Amino acid sequence: MKKLLLVLMTCLGFAALTPANAQMAAGSVAPDFTVTDIKGNSWHLYSLLDAGKTVVIDISATWCGPCWNYHSSGVLEDVYNTYGPNGTNEMMVFYVEGESQNTTSQMYGPALTSGTAATVTQGDWVTGTAYPMIDDNCKFVLATTGTSGSNILNVPNAYRIYVGMAASGTGIVAGSTVTAVDSANNQVTISQNTTAAVTGNVTFTGNSSSLASIYNISYFPTIYMICPDRIIREVGQLSTAAAFYANKNTECFLATEANDAGVTNSMTVLNGVLASCNAVDVSYRLCNYGTTQLTSATIDLAVNGVATSTYNWTGSLNTYQSTVLTFSGVNGNVGSNSVSVTTSNPNGSADMVVGNDSRSINVIKYGATGGSMPAQNFAVATFPPANWLQLTSATSSGPVWLRSTAGNAGAGSAKADFYNAPSGDQDALQLPQLDLTLGSSPYLTFDVSYAQYNTTTNDNLKVKVSTNCGATWIQLYNKSGATLATTTATTSAFTPSTAAQWRKDTVLLTNYAANQNVFVKFEANSAYGNNLYLDNVNLAFGTTGIGTVAVPVKFDVYPNPASDRASVDFSLDTKDNITLEVINNIGEVVYSRNEKGLGAGDYTFEIPTTGLSSGIYMVNVRTNEGTSLKKLVIK
Repeated sequence: MKKLLLVLMTCLGFAALTPANAQMAAGSVAPDFTVTDIKGNSWHLYSLLDAGKTVVIDISATWCGPCWNYHSSGVLEDVYNTYGPNGTNEMMVFYVEGESQNTTSQMYGPALTSGTAATVTQGDWVTGTAYPMIDDNCKFVLATTGTSGSNILNVPNAYRIYVGMAASGTGIVAGSTVTAVDSANNQVTISQNTTAAVTGNVTFTGNSSSLASIYNISYFPTIYMICPDRIIREVGQLSTAAAFYANKNTECFLATEANDAGVTNSMTVLNGVLASCNAVDVSYRLCNYGTTQLTSATIDLAVNGVATSTYNWTGSLNTYQSTVLTFSGVNGNVGSNSVSVTTSNPNGSADMVVGNDSRSINVIKYGATGGSMPAQNFAVATFPPANWLQLTSATSSGPVWLRSTAGNAGAGSAKADFYNAPSGDQDALQLPQLDLTLGSSPYLTFDVSYAQYNTTTNDNLKVKVSTNCGATWIQLYNKSGATLATTTATTSAFTPSTAAQWRKDTVLLTNYAANQNVFVKFEANSAYGNNLYLDNVNLAFGTTGIGTVAVPVKFDVYPNPASDRASVDFSLDTKDNITLEVINNIGEVVYSRNEKGLGAGDYTFEIPTTGLSSGIYMVNVRTNEGTSLKKLVIK
C-alpha cells in the first residue's frame, strides 16, 4: 500500500501537489480559514482556537494508501469521540481531502485502485467517520429551492457535483457538472449527464484557494496540530488518542490569566543557526497567553545558564497573538551551548503562568581547529552520534536519517528512510569538525547498503566537504539509483541481511590535506524509493608518500605515476576472494575486477589506464580478511 503514490504518479502522469513554496513548516503561524464540510456545516479555524480548542487536521488524498491505513486505524475517531464535542470538548478534528484533482464522490467509495485522479480511491472514507470531512476543492452546500442558477463566491473553475455529499433528495444528479461560471452575476450553470431534472440550487462558499494550497502541502498524509496560539505543530501519525492528548497538554497553553507572556514552544522558530564558527542570531516568538492585551514584557537571554542580554519589549499583542524577535550576535564556548530565552513582567506585573516563560536550544560553536574522528559504527543508541550534526532541510517532512539496528557486522547503522520520506525530502549527517593535517593522504571510507524500489526510482546519496564552516559545500561523491544500489530492487521495505548486500566506498580528501578546519556531510535525497544504510564511517590517513594503508592486504602498484598501464602485485597466504577497484577523486569506481577462490600464491593484475583522465586515483584491494588502499597517479 505504501507505494500507491509512486504508482499513480508514474502511470497517470500527474503530481499530487505542486506547491509554489515549501510546505509550511512547524513553528509557523497557521493561516486562518473558513471551510464547509460535506454535510454543509461551516467551520472557522480561529473561532475554534479562540474558544480554547486544539485543532487536528488530517490532510490526505483518497488514493493514498498510507492515508487510508491511518484513517482506518480509528485513532482520529478516538480523538474526536474522547476529546471532541461529545467528549471533553477540548479538541477538534478535521479530515481534509487535499488532492487538487479529487471529486467528492471518491470519499464515498467504493474502492477503485486504478484509473485517473478523479476516480481512484481506497474505499469509503465517510461511513463511520464522526468528525467533519472537507473536500478541499469543492467548497459548497446544497439548497432545496430554485433552479440551475445560484449565488456563488469566488468559484475558480468548474466543479463536479455529486449526490452523496449532501442530504438525500436534493435532486442534484450524480455526474452533473458546472459548465459555466458567471462571476459578474454570481451564477453558475449546471448541465447533467442524465435526463433527470436538476431541482436544487448550488451555493458555493469559501475562497478560491484551497486549504492544501494555503498550507503548501507537498505530501500525504500531513497531520497538523494547531494550538490556540495559532502555531503549527506537525505531529504525524500518532498511534493513540492518548498520544494526541499528551502532545496537546505539552504543546498548548490556554489563556486563563490576565497577564501571561511566554515563548511559543515551537523549537523550529527558536533555532537561530544550530552550528557556527562565529556568533549567531537566535530568533524566538513572543506570545500573549494572557486574557488582556500585552503591551510590554522583559525578555532575558542566557548562555549556559549565565544571563547575557535583556530586552524590554513594548508593543501590542492581543490574546494568542505573537511576534518574532531576535537576539543578535549570540556567542558561546567551543562545543555545545545551551541558549535560553525567558520572559517576565508582562504589562509590568507578575507573570501568572510561569510554565510557558522559557525555551532553550543547543547551539554548537566550532573552534579554529578540528580533530580526529573515531570510526563510527552507530552501535550507541544516541542519534545522531556525539559531535555529529543532523541538518534537516526546511522543506522536508522530517528527518530522513534515522538509526537502525541493522549493521554491517555491527550493532547498528544510519538509515536513510527513503521508503517513507516523500520525494524531495533532504537530510544531511555532518561529521565532527576535522583536522586533516594530522596525517598524510586523508580519505574517508564507509559501508553502504541500498536497494531500489524499482528500476525507475533514483534515491541519491552525496558526500560534500566545506572549508568555510558550511557556508559553501563542494561535492565529492554522488551516486543514485542503480549506481548506488548494492543489491536487487524490492518493493518491500529494504533491510540488509547479508554481508554481500554491503559495499565499501571511498572518498579522497587529499585536496584538503593542509586544512585544519574541514566539515564533511552525507546528504540523503529522497525519491520515495527504498531504504539506504550507512555504516563504519572512518577517516584514515596514508603512512607513506603514496598513501599506503597498514591493513591486512599487502600489495604494490607500479609504475607510479603511470601512463598507459599500471600493475598490481599481491600475495595470498590462503585461498581467498579478491576485489580490485580503481576510484577517482569523486568516489566513483572507474575500474573493477573480482576473482573468487584464488589459491595461496603470488599474483599480478593489470589496470588498464587507457581512457582515464590524468589525476589522482585510489587503488582498493579487498579480500575476506581486510582492505588496503594506495594512491595511483596517472599522467
